[in-house]
Amino acid sequence: MKFNRLIFPKGEIVLDHVLQCGQAFRWIWNHEKRYYSASMLLNDKLGYRIIVLKQPDQCSIEFSVAGNKDDDCSGAARQWLMRYLRMEVNLEALLAEWQKADTRFIGKTHRGVRILRQEPWETLCSFICSSNNNIGRITKMCHALCSQYGSFLGELDGTPYYSFPTSKQLMEGASEDALRDLGFGYRAKYIMAAAEWMDSSKPAHMSDTEHLESWLDMISREEIRQRFMEVPGVGPKVADCVCLMGMQMDDHVPVDVHINRIAQRDYKFNASAAKIAALKARYKDLPSVRKKLNMELELVREMFIQKWGPYAGWAQGVLFAQEINKSDTATKQGPASNQEVAVAKRKVEEKDFLHEAGSEAAVVEVALDGVEFSASGRPLRTASKRIRYST
Repeated sequence: MKFNRLIFPKGEIVLDHVLQCGQAFRWIWNHEKRYYSASMLLNDKLGYRIIVLKQPDQCSIEFSVAGNKDDDCSGAARQWLMRYLRMEVNLEALLAEWQKADTRFIGKTHRGVRILRQEPWETLCSFICSSNNNIGRITKMCHALCSQYGSFLGELDGTPYYSFPTSKQLMEGASEDALRDLGFGYRAKYIMAAAEWMDSSKPAHMSDTEHLESWLDMISREEIRQRFMEVPGVGPKVADCVCLMGMQMDDHVPVDVHINRIAQRDYKFNASAAKIAALKARYKDLPSVRKKLNMELELVREMFIQKWGPYAGWAQGVLFAQEINKSDTATKQGPASNQEVAVAKRKVEEKDFLHEAGSEAAVVEVALDGVEFSASGRPLRTASKRIRYST
């Protein structure tokens, strides 16, 4: 493969941190050849391609499009990578602003943790899968959606790659029962509901991503969040993840158990009865949204937005990554046996059953397990805390 190089200020990007902090779930780490790879949508003309990334040092990333001999494709890959990594944002400058606004950032480093610019449709499906889940199972589910319902793109070093399925592909090929058989549990009905919602609501001439991105020019940012929360299975945390990582709404702060813990422990957060009452009054005319809200977590979200400003979501990403002390969550090549998948499935059946009887407003927790996973979600080895640069 021919590699091109993207150069940036020292430490602005650390792939091991960016691709393994619970944002993206389909990157595969090839330990022997020391590269990351995934199928990514370059643009509407070129479609999905197999992207390969290496980080030889702290100031550059090497990238390639597997099987490509077209210079135009290489140029498109560079443009895609700069957008995907949000290269227009200076992390060091942001850290300086956060340190002025919040003394708790003094002495902290950003560790090259950036908020990725992802396809909003894939982001929506991925974080529906994240509900009461861990990275291994989310990884398994995202790869299963691609291999079962996406389009085959080719192989690289013996690993097959597929596009992420469109809502139409899911409507035509998937079913709730089929997804349950793949280990999705109660999330199966929410994935299918999201596909039906998307396929029925978007104009025929638009792709899923084009439709969602068109909202940015049509409705307010708060209305965008509310629209996502109208989708079955999507609560405030999932909606904020899609807004932040899929729609580039940088001030949105997803609040899970980790961020709530930070608020309670480090910021001595306390939700007064008066603040909760005022928040309930604001959502009086939005009953479908209100019933999904945990009012205390919503106040945590608003506190951090007010404190950290227009890039509050990025500040949250830095603190989240430090809170969980970075786990290796990239997929490692290698299949899991059917027995291993069955054992993993049995272990979560009881938890899934209990959740189905519960409320959609429950706190969403994504557990970072400190291991690498195969494409099926199989844990492969204990994670290394060291940053690895390709040589």
